[in-house]
Amino acid sequence: MSQWLVSSVPPESALQLLTRIDDLCEKAAPCRDLQVDCGPFGAFRLSQLPSAPSPDIVPEETLDPLSSSPPEDVVRFDDDFTASSEPPLTPRTQRILESIFGQAPNPTSPDTDTGDMAMDLCRIEAVLNDAPLSNFQDFPMTSMTAEQQPQYLHNTDLAPIPPPNPCFSLTTTSKTVPQEVMLLLKHYTTTVISLMTPIRHAKTPWHILFIPHAKTCLAALTLNEDLDNASLAAFYGILAISAFSLSGLSQSQMWLAQGTAYKQQALKHAKLMLRTAYDIPKVSKYKSTMIALLTMVYVSMFSVDREQTEYFFLETERLIRLRGLKRKKSRKVRLLHHCYAFERFFYESTFTGGMNSRQRHYFRRSIESSGLAQYSRDDLSFRLRGWENLDQEMMEVKSQEDGENDLHLERPGIFSATLYPEIFGVPESWVQLLSLVIRLGREKDIAESHDLPNPLTLKDFSSRAKAIERRINNLERPGQAQLDEHLNDMLDAMHQALSIYFYRRVYDMEASILQQKVIAVRDCLWRCADPPMLHASAGVIWAAFIAACEAEDRELQMSFSKWFQDSAQRSGLSSFRETMTRIEKIWREKRCGNGISATWLNLMRIDASFTVG
Repeated sequence: MSQWLVSSVPPESALQLLTRIDDLCEKAAPCRDLQVDCGPFGAFRLSQLPSAPSPDIVPEETLDPLSSSPPEDVVRFDDDFTASSEPPLTPRTQRILESIFGQAPNPTSPDTDTGDMAMDLCRIEAVLNDAPLSNFQDFPMTSMTAEQQPQYLHNTDLAPIPPPNPCFSLTTTSKTVPQEVMLLLKHYTTTVISLMTPIRHAKTPWHILFIPHAKTCLAALTLNEDLDNASLAAFYGILAISAFSLSGLSQSQMWLAQGTAYKQQALKHAKLMLRTAYDIPKVSKYKSTMIALLTMVYVSMFSVDREQTEYFFLETERLIRLRGLKRKKSRKVRLLHHCYAFERFFYESTFTGGMNSRQRHYFRRSIESSGLAQYSRDDLSFRLRGWENLDQEMMEVKSQEDGENDLHLERPGIFSATLYPEIFGVPESWVQLLSLVIRLGREKDIAESHDLPNPLTLKDFSSRAKAIERRINNLERPGQAQLDEHLNDMLDAMHQALSIYFYRRVYDMEASILQQKVIAVRDCLWRCADPPMLHASAGVIWAAFIAACEAEDRELQMSFSKWFQDSAQRSGLSSFRETMTRIEKIWREKRCGNGISATWLNLMRIDASFTVG
């Protein structure tokens, strides 16, 4: 850090000034030029950036990303991985910088301590608020020639993404913000977030909480400030997700290696964070810890690591029950709780492991022994609570405390302050019914295995199954005028998939009876696939999996296969390919005709390696 910057502003005040600049920029009209100055920092925005012509002269020496291996460990914030400033910038790198920053760097300009750092902090805001990465469509992959590129890239109109520079650090000798981290954060903002929620506005939890958190971390690291482990876990986790996505889009092993390195660093800081998560006085703020744990959940899911996904789901649940339910919950805290619960329901819907496993038993005991389980309004083991008239209870209005503290929606009822429609476009009644089907399926497993005491009697099971089935068939959706066409198709797909899931999980019905519902889901998915950018959520991906597993006609199976392939190409995430691989295994088992019912439910019970991404 330059002496000029240190003398201009106390380190403890730097983030306050940056936050002030951030607020002023967000309040300014987007179509106007902007110039903001706070102390030694400033920000500017041009309503239209001039396009720079491509350089005519190609340097004789260019940096080949494949000429050196990626760092063995995660990138550290020191000079060990500092990129050399001696080699000239390649035309590709110059075009990237021109696209991001609006001007080409001067490789021969001397290093100046007084201006670079402040300009880098301005660029953070300018880059992340810019348009999607359409400017990268014409960039060739310098790591391979056109003949060397995989056939995958030639069969689609997908734009290759430049692989990362294998040698860099977040603080270089020239005090510049590395283009790679900026690219990863921007890709997360413009592309990855669209996979979390189908809602297309800037008020989602990721826009309100995750992205500002990442920008604050980047600004602090640029200023050489210390961050707690929660912030670093979230920051590295976000970079890992984005790198994994870019790896799939570009088929670049360097992005994959970079994503793996970031993930390992995120895991390291998450482990350190959890050691002190419940210390008094607290080491990290509750929201920061929640953001970190949720980010680790997403990293684990997108990298198809079910063991880590299970662990971080349980850790997040414990944090909420021990630190989140007894407090007065702000809107931001409730947003985070909803994000956790929504993803947890889909995870539990395909979880067939023992509910009394050693790991789950440990977490349940730790919550119960804390004395804080009393604040929970739901059971800790996804059991089905008793009720006499489901239709009547579904119409009862929940209190604020019951609505907020019924984490896994065990109690039927109406909670007007729910945030599921706002975040995911899904009414809470749908999520409530999914929770009830999961719980009823667990009761069926308990009765068949005799693992736990007090199973439901056949009479109680039958009556509750009929009540839930009736509610699913009569499920009301928001008025058509309130939803756009994309959300209408998404809700139709999820409604049909919920019905399919019920008949498979509770009644284990023959797949031939479900084919009309499977076709309906397929048709909705393809109507949702029209936009150039994939707008989805866990609900859409879950619906595709549940329906595809039941498909029997070869043509129908191929249409699902193409949907997953296209989604993998448009998102870059391997979880789509991994899920499709497991669906194809089910189809192969069905074609064998060996008399065994080949369903995802049975395969997951008999084959521990069969997991769903």
